[in-house]
Amino acid sequence: MKRLLYFSLFCKTVPSIRSPRPHDAALLFAVLPYSAFATATAAGAASTSGKHMFMAQYLVDSCGFDQEKATKASKLLKGIQSRQQPDSVLAFLKSYGFDDASVKRLVDYFPKCLLLDVEKTLAPKFRAFEDLGFSPSDIVHLVRSNPDTTKIKLERIVAKIEFWQDLLGSKDALVKLFKGNHWVLGYSVKKRIQPNLEILRECGVDGQKLAFILRFHPLFITQKADTLKSLISRVEDLGVPRTSGMFHCTLCALFVVHPKKFKMLMELFRSFGWSEADFVAALQKCPNLPGRSLKTLQRNMEFLINEAGYASSYIAKRPVLLTMSLERRLIPRHRILAALKSKGYCESDYKVTTYTMVSETKFVEKYIVVYKDRYPDLMELYASLKHTNASDSGLQ
Repeated sequence: MKRLLYFSLFCKTVPSIRSPRPHDAALLFAVLPYSAFATATAAGAASTSGKHMFMAQYLVDSCGFDQEKATKASKLLKGIQSRQQPDSVLAFLKSYGFDDASVKRLVDYFPKCLLLDVEKTLAPKFRAFEDLGFSPSDIVHLVRSNPDTTKIKLERIVAKIEFWQDLLGSKDALVKLFKGNHWVLGYSVKKRIQPNLEILRECGVDGQKLAFILRFHPLFITQKADTLKSLISRVEDLGVPRTSGMFHCTLCALFVVHPKKFKMLMELFRSFGWSEADFVAALQKCPNLPGRSLKTLQRNMEFLINEAGYASSYIAKRPVLLTMSLERRLIPRHRILAALKSKGYCESDYKVTTYTMVSETKFVEKYIVVYKDRYPDLMELYASLKHTNASDSGLQ
């Protein structure tokens, strides 16, 4: 049995020999000593093993792989017998500005990229990217975030890039997406993206509304169609109709929050006396509310109610207050106003939205510089409040 195995292996190493048959084996073993054949077979195996070891060491030395990962990847690179081929690929990539980390990431994802012909495959593809208006650094981000671009045929990848560029409205918007390491070019335009766009249009989400979604959550349209339909149902279950001007905003809000967290958010606000209608109304006014942590929202609510003295229902109508930094904005500004009132300097009872919504420059001008003659220490107090609260929260 072993002899047949050795014979089969031997035939594979000699192209001119046809597929082995039992009587061929008998003839071969009659003229070839067993020990000599075994030696030849072992030599072939050692040669193959040597090629693997060469490439494994190359990946360690040239690409920064660890030994285990290099050994695994080297099995896909059997055709490489010298440094010339992989060196040409690495040199080409580095000529465009790929650093060691970017090269390692690409080779780790697609080891066979080291087998690509630079002149016939990589160079034409990268030139096509430049013809689309991408700079060398843009191309690095493009390939780093979408390594499949080295696999996909040139015509297909160019068509995908042009589709996304038209959809987002500009090359810069697409580059920003690449810089965020978003893997968008791997999705099928025909099977995934276009069906989702059609579903959104059926809901009245197109034009400026679609542009809003793509601007803040471009990956929104890469989700599965069933997931998108479920998301639409959740928004409608909250009482937000498709005809509402906030329908698309609410879609975005739910998209970034896991259903479990969303439920926890509702329970948190119920504990402060909000009804479900209050919560939905707050969500429509401030779609990024669910993006804040439960701890942040709770601390802001407690401060606004317990120290600033505002009713929970008042905050429900002004949910943007819950998204502001407690340490850097709400506490310092409120306490400055409290200090002014205690000295009788405030001529009116300012509402919280009045002094929290203005820019830092406007706040300093209106509430500190104006009173500097009557209250010389006010600026120092304000700086101290911001520093103290930042230190307490680790924000320095």
